[in-house]
Amino acid sequence: MPSFVRFVPTHPDHVDAFFELAPLSPSDVVYDLGSGDGRLVFAALEWGAGKAIGVELDPEHVRRARKTARSRGLQERAAFLQRDVSEVDLADATVVFCYLSPPASAALKSKLELELKPGTRVVVESFPVPGWEAARTARRGYSDYYEVNEFYLYIMPASVRGG
Repeated sequence: MPSFVRFVPTHPDHVDAFFELAPLSPSDVVYDLGSGDGRLVFAALEWGAGKAIGVELDPEHVRRARKTARSRGLQERAAFLQRDVSEVDLADATVVFCYLSPPASAALKSKLELELKPGTRVVVESFPVPGWEAARTARRGYSDYYEVNEFYLYIMPASVRGG
C-alpha cells in the first residue's frame, strides 16, 4: 500500500477539527490510521471514545505510544498496532481518522468500503477521498504558518458495503 504521508504530528490547532466533525461517545471504537506518536488516539479518549486504536508502521512510534498509554493508565482503552493498515481488520470501527496522501487514499478506499459498517464516520485531513461526497468539512490553519488544512467527514452508506 502506498505511504500515507511522512510523519508530521497533528498540529494542536487541528485536533479539535476531528472531534467537531465526528463527536464521540463511550460506544465509539476509533481507529487512527498512521497514528504516529498516538496523540489522536489519546485525544479521542479525552473526547469521549470508549476505545481508540492506533495503527502505525514505525516501531519507535508504537513503542513510545504504548509507554504513554501505560503511564496514563489507558492500556485497557488505548491500543497500538505495529502493522500496515492493509493488514488490520477495521470491522469494529465506528470512527476512522486518517491523513492520507492521494495515492494512499485511492488504495485505502476499497478497503474502507468493504470493511466499514454503514454509519461509520471517516474523517480525513487534507486530501479528499476520490469519488466520495463529504457530509461536512472543516478548515484549520496554523497560527504561525499560512497553511490551511481541510478536513472531510464521510459517513459510510449501506450501499457501499455490498448490501
